[in-house]
Amino acid sequence: MGAILLLYFSIFFVLNFFFEQSGSFLGIKLYYFLYTLLEYLTLTFIFYYFLDNRTARRVIVALTVFFVVFLICFYLIVNIKRLDSFPIGIESIIVLVYTVLYFYNILKTASNESIIEKSSFWFIIGILIYISFTFFFNILANSLDREIINSYFHYSYLGDILKNILFTIGIYFLSKEAKSVPKKDPDKVPFLDMY
Repeated sequence: MGAILLLYFSIFFVLNFFFEQSGSFLGIKLYYFLYTLLEYLTLTFIFYYFLDNRTARRVIVALTVFFVVFLICFYLIVNIKRLDSFPIGIESIIVLVYTVLYFYNILKTASNESIIEKSSFWFIIGILIYISFTFFFNILANSLDREIINSYFHYSYLGDILKNILFTIGIYFLSKEAKSVPKKDPDKVPFLDMY
Protein backbone atom coordinates (compact mmCIF):
# COMPACT_ATOMS: atom_id res chain seq x y z
CA MET A 1 0.00 0.00 0.00
CA GLY A 2 2.86 2.38 0.82
CA ALA A 3 4.37 1.91 -2.63
CA ILE A 4 1.02 2.69 -4.28
CA LEU A 5 0.71 5.91 -2.27
CA LEU A 6 4.25 6.95 -3.11
CA LEU A 7 3.51 6.27 -6.77
CA TYR A 8 0.24 8.24 -6.45
CA PHE A 9 1.95 11.33 -5.08
CA SER A 10 4.85 11.08 -7.57
CA ILE A 11 2.62 10.71 -10.63
CA PHE A 12 0.44 13.65 -9.67
CA PHE A 13 3.48 15.79 -8.96
CA VAL A 14 4.79 15.03 -12.47
CA LEU A 15 1.35 15.58 -14.06
CA ASN A 16 0.96 18.94 -12.34
CA PHE A 17 4.45 19.95 -13.46
CA PHE A 18 3.56 18.89 -17.03
CA PHE A 19 0.34 20.90 -16.88
CA GLU A 20 2.23 24.05 -15.94
CA GLN A 21 4.53 23.57 -18.96
CA SER A 22 1.76 22.61 -21.40
CA GLY A 23 0.42 25.22 -23.79
CA SER A 24 -1.42 23.24 -26.46
CA PHE A 25 -5.02 22.06 -26.23
CA LEU A 26 -3.98 18.48 -27.02
CA GLY A 27 -1.60 18.58 -24.08
CA ILE A 28 -4.27 19.92 -21.76
CA LYS A 29 -6.83 17.37 -22.98
CA LEU A 30 -4.33 14.54 -22.49
CA TYR A 31 -3.45 15.94 -19.08
CA TYR A 32 -7.09 15.97 -17.96
CA PHE A 33 -7.61 12.44 -19.26
CA LEU A 34 -4.55 11.09 -17.48
CA TYR A 35 -5.21 13.01 -14.28
CA THR A 36 -8.84 11.90 -13.99
CA LEU A 37 -8.06 8.30 -14.96
CA LEU A 38 -5.10 7.90 -12.62
CA GLU A 39 -6.85 9.63 -9.75
CA TYR A 40 -9.87 7.37 -10.15
CA LEU A 41 -7.75 4.21 -10.44
CA THR A 42 -5.67 5.11 -7.38
CA LEU A 43 -8.67 5.93 -5.20
CA THR A 44 -10.42 2.80 -6.45
CA PHE A 45 -7.39 0.67 -5.61
CA ILE A 46 -7.49 1.98 -2.03
CA PHE A 47 -11.12 0.92 -1.71
CA TYR A 48 -10.45 -2.43 -3.37
CA TYR A 49 -7.51 -3.04 -1.05
CA PHE A 50 -9.48 -2.37 2.12
CA LEU A 51 -12.79 -4.03 1.19
CA ASP A 52 -12.86 -7.76 1.91
CA ASN A 53 -16.41 -8.27 0.71
CA ARG A 54 -16.49 -10.21 -2.58
CA THR A 55 -19.70 -8.52 -3.77
CA ALA A 56 -18.30 -5.06 -3.05
CA ARG A 57 -15.16 -5.90 -5.01
CA ARG A 58 -17.27 -7.05 -7.96
CA VAL A 59 -19.18 -3.76 -7.86
CA ILE A 60 -15.87 -1.90 -7.87
CA VAL A 61 -14.59 -3.84 -10.88
CA ALA A 62 -17.86 -3.36 -12.80
CA LEU A 63 -18.00 0.38 -12.09
CA THR A 64 -14.33 0.74 -12.99
CA VAL A 65 -14.86 -0.88 -16.38
CA PHE A 66 -17.88 1.37 -16.95
CA PHE A 67 -15.98 4.49 -15.92
CA VAL A 68 -12.88 3.77 -18.02
CA VAL A 69 -15.01 3.13 -21.14
CA PHE A 70 -17.00 6.28 -20.42
CA LEU A 71 -13.82 8.30 -19.92
CA ILE A 72 -12.29 7.15 -23.21
CA CYS A 73 -15.51 7.92 -25.11
CA PHE A 74 -15.87 11.30 -23.42
CA TYR A 75 -12.37 12.46 -24.32
CA LEU A 76 -12.69 11.23 -27.90
CA ILE A 77 -16.00 13.03 -28.47
CA VAL A 78 -16.22 16.12 -26.25
CA ASN A 79 -14.16 19.30 -26.41
CA ILE A 80 -13.25 20.59 -22.99
CA LYS A 81 -14.11 24.20 -22.27
CA ARG A 82 -12.16 24.85 -19.08
CA LEU A 83 -12.21 21.69 -16.99
CA ASP A 84 -13.48 18.15 -17.47
CA SER A 85 -16.36 18.73 -15.06
CA PHE A 86 -18.62 15.91 -16.22
CA PRO A 87 -16.07 13.07 -15.80
CA ILE A 88 -14.98 14.51 -12.46
CA GLY A 89 -18.62 14.55 -11.33
CA ILE A 90 -19.13 10.92 -12.37
CA GLU A 91 -15.84 9.94 -10.68
CA SER A 92 -16.88 11.73 -7.48
CA ILE A 93 -20.27 10.03 -7.36
CA ILE A 94 -18.73 6.59 -7.96
CA VAL A 95 -16.14 7.19 -5.23
CA LEU A 96 -18.94 8.25 -2.87
CA VAL A 97 -20.69 4.94 -3.68
CA TYR A 98 -17.46 3.15 -2.73
CA THR A 99 -17.40 5.10 0.53
CA VAL A 100 -20.93 3.92 1.34
CA LEU A 101 -19.87 0.34 0.50
CA TYR A 102 -16.87 0.65 2.81
CA PHE A 103 -18.85 1.97 5.78
CA TYR A 104 -21.64 -0.56 5.19
CA ASN A 105 -19.04 -3.34 5.24
CA ILE A 106 -17.40 -1.94 8.41
CA LEU A 107 -20.73 -1.64 10.22
CA LYS A 108 -21.83 -5.10 9.08
CA THR A 109 -18.65 -6.73 10.36
CA ALA A 110 -18.31 -4.71 13.56
CA SER A 111 -15.71 -5.91 16.02
CA ASN A 112 -14.42 -4.85 19.41
CA GLU A 113 -11.51 -2.82 18.02
CA SER A 114 -11.98 0.89 17.52
CA ILE A 115 -12.58 2.03 13.96
CA ILE A 116 -10.22 4.98 14.37
CA GLU A 117 -7.32 2.58 14.95
CA LYS A 118 -7.77 1.09 11.48
CA SER A 119 -5.64 2.57 8.73
CA SER A 120 -8.47 2.06 6.26
CA PHE A 121 -10.68 4.48 8.19
CA TRP A 122 -8.19 7.34 7.80
CA PHE A 123 -7.65 6.70 4.11
CA ILE A 124 -11.38 6.52 3.38
CA ILE A 125 -12.17 9.62 5.47
CA GLY A 126 -9.37 11.43 3.62
CA ILE A 127 -10.88 10.44 0.28
CA LEU A 128 -14.38 11.41 1.46
CA ILE A 129 -13.24 14.87 2.59
CA TYR A 130 -11.21 15.40 -0.59
CA ILE A 131 -14.10 14.43 -2.89
CA SER A 132 -16.63 16.41 -0.85
CA PHE A 133 -14.45 19.51 -0.70
CA THR A 134 -13.61 19.61 -4.40
CA PHE A 135 -16.91 18.33 -5.84
CA PHE A 136 -18.71 21.64 -6.37
CA PHE A 137 -15.57 23.52 -7.37
CA ASN A 138 -14.97 20.99 -10.13
CA ILE A 139 -18.61 20.69 -11.21
CA LEU A 140 -19.13 24.44 -11.50
CA ALA A 141 -15.77 25.28 -13.11
CA ASN A 142 -17.22 25.50 -16.63
CA SER A 143 -20.31 27.47 -15.54
CA LEU A 144 -18.72 30.27 -13.56
CA ASP A 145 -16.93 33.40 -14.74
CA ARG A 146 -13.13 33.28 -14.81
CA GLU A 147 -12.95 36.01 -12.12
CA ILE A 148 -15.00 33.95 -9.66
CA ILE A 149 -12.92 30.86 -10.33
CA ASN A 150 -9.68 32.77 -9.82
CA SER A 151 -11.03 34.25 -6.58
CA TYR A 152 -12.28 31.04 -4.98
CA PHE A 153 -10.69 28.00 -6.65
CA HIS A 154 -7.68 28.05 -4.34
CA TYR A 155 -10.03 27.07 -1.49
CA SER A 156 -10.36 23.65 -3.12
CA TYR A 157 -6.71 23.04 -2.17
CA LEU A 158 -7.87 22.76 1.43
CA GLY A 159 -9.47 19.41 0.47
CA ASP A 160 -6.10 18.23 -0.88
CA ILE A 161 -4.31 19.35 2.26
CA LEU A 162 -6.79 17.61 4.57
CA LYS A 163 -6.63 14.45 2.43
CA ASN A 164 -2.84 14.40 2.66
CA ILE A 165 -2.92 14.89 6.43
CA LEU A 166 -5.43 12.07 6.85
CA PHE A 167 -3.43 9.84 4.49
CA THR A 168 -0.38 10.49 6.69
CA ILE A 169 -2.34 9.37 9.75
CA GLY A 170 -3.48 6.32 7.73
CA ILE A 171 0.13 5.49 6.84
CA TYR A 172 1.03 5.71 10.54
CA PHE A 173 -1.71 3.22 11.46
CA LEU A 174 -0.81 1.04 8.46
CA SER A 175 2.76 0.78 9.76
CA LYS A 176 1.43 -0.14 13.23
CA GLU A 177 -0.74 -2.84 11.64
CA ALA A 178 2.24 -4.21 9.72
CA LYS A 179 4.31 -4.41 12.91
CA SER A 180 1.57 -6.24 14.79
CA VAL A 181 1.31 -9.04 12.22
CA PRO A 182 3.03 -12.08 13.74
CA LYS A 183 6.04 -13.29 11.79
CA LYS A 184 6.65 -16.96 11.18
CA ASP A 185 9.17 -18.48 13.50
CA PRO A 186 11.70 -20.40 11.40
CA ASP A 187 12.20 -22.90 14.24
CA LYS A 188 8.56 -23.95 14.12
CA VAL A 189 8.60 -24.85 10.43
CA PRO A 190 8.68 -28.64 10.17
CA PHE A 191 11.60 -30.29 8.44
CA LEU A 192 10.05 -32.16 5.51
CA ASP A 193 13.13 -33.36 3.68
CA MET A 194 12.33 -36.92 2.63
CA TYR A 195 15.80 -37.85 1.37
